[in-house]
Amino acid sequence: MANERIEIVVFDGFDELDVFGPFEVLSTAGFHVDLVTVQRPGSVVSMRGVEVSVPAVLGAADRIVVPGGGWLDHAAEGAWAQAQRGTLPDRLVDVAQNARWMASVCTGSMLLARAGLLTGRYATTNRNAFDELAPHVLEVVDERVVDDNDRITAGGLTAGLDLGLWIVERELGPRAAERVARSIEYTRQGRVWPAPRRNGATGRDAG
Repeated sequence: MANERIEIVVFDGFDELDVFGPFEVLSTAGFHVDLVTVQRPGSVVSMRGVEVSVPAVLGAADRIVVPGGGWLDHAAEGAWAQAQRGTLPDRLVDVAQNARWMASVCTGSMLLARAGLLTGRYATTNRNAFDELAPHVLEVVDERVVDDNDRITAGGLTAGLDLGLWIVERELGPRAAERVARSIEYTRQGRVWPAPRRNGATGRDAG
């Protein structure tokens, strides 16, 4: 699956579980998963002080995951700081033009929203940020994972595991997702909520 490359964006102040939850799931499924920086390769420090050396830069894959971290407390480094600086939202707009899909974990959806990439979409985020997300989307959906075709958003923290498993199911099928869930000894939580389809369906059980 070398051609099935997924990029997870990291920046100073990112939440570790937002990144390494889906990283574990997607890598176990056989995807080529790379951590990437916003502008240039280098060292990135997570919100709890884990330093990661990142050799790649956002933009070489058409499947992208954006984490959160540091949004709720407006930390000096993290998703909120990235939104204020504007560089990452601008880059997300650029790469979205050729992206097969873009996904987010927790308040990573706020970065997609600030970039205008969730306008008219159904989406979710950390429950403590629902009110902030609401003006940027068609509707905030209180589910673990919300699938609006080429935008997939997940709720807080551990929902990144469910996001990863849903991506595996979308790309490789339910048996592959079940195999990965067993491998990491994780029971899928709650529902995956797809946007309304033309056949009138409004939801689908993923567990």
